[in-house]
Amino acid sequence: MKSILVLTDFSKNSENAAELGVKLSAKLSTNLLLFNTYVTNSAEAYVAEPWVAEDIYWGDDDSKDNLNKLAKTLKDEAGELGAAHHQPVIYCGNGEGKLGVIIPDIIQKHHVEMILMGARAFNPDDDGLFGSDLNSTIQKSSRPVLVVPSKMDPEQLHKVIFATDFDEADMLAIHYLVKLGQLLHFELEIIHITHQDKTTRSKSQKEIELEKQISGLKYPQVSYHEIKGDDVSKNILRIFKESGAGLLAMVHHQHSFIMRLLHDSTTKKILDNQEVPLMIFPSKMK
Repeated sequence: MKSILVLTDFSKNSENAAELGVKLSAKLSTNLLLFNTYVTNSAEAYVAEPWVAEDIYWGDDDSKDNLNKLAKTLKDEAGELGAAHHQPVIYCGNGEGKLGVIIPDIIQKHHVEMILMGARAFNPDDDGLFGSDLNSTIQKSSRPVLVVPSKMDPEQLHKVIFATDFDEADMLAIHYLVKLGQLLHFELEIIHITHQDKTTRSKSQKEIELEKQISGLKYPQVSYHEIKGDDVSKNILRIFKESGAGLLAMVHHQHSFIMRLLHDSTTKKILDNQEVPLMIFPSKMK
């Protein structure tokens, strides 16, 4: 059976991610794997790569104790879902090392369907979007990564915004979201932002092909909109907030325009503070 993987550092937001993981596991009929990495070296050697809490857990025993406590709490919550729901098996794992190194093996070994991570507070000294923890996970993951800011209830997820730049990997992500929508019953709105002055532009072959595939989807709650605007990042966030959507989704490409625009200082701070739940699809998703 497939599993939802929750990468936890035992912070409040990672607890929120774990609680969401239980609900999603019940909806998607998967198991739930809680995983924590720890460090055993000295503080001077710590470079913020392993996924650990601000109060660093210095060994295997601390990690296992906290995982077992979290698992017990989640098992109680799973039991409250009722007999009509799938009861996920909740199990734990931990290891020493960098997430970017161990993630591929975890995904393969445990048949991971999706990865959940709690958002971290904005840190202006972090390199890249969200800092090294999420970046290393995305770079090495072959499954979608959902970053959770606070409590999130899949029962209240009525709309998802997917921002596209017509890359080939976008259609794979859209198919994934459609399947997820069939289980969670949300509306999927696909958007592309174009500059105001490009009123007479001709459509690219990629755009024509993606629009054709979208129109052929057998899912009544999907729509596509081209939106004109000069500031792409702010327009995506504006549309997200005005639409009442509960999740923003996009494909991660190291050099795509979407990931470049997300490094804008204003937008990066908004997303690093995680006012916006974000699902990131690796470009090499399987």
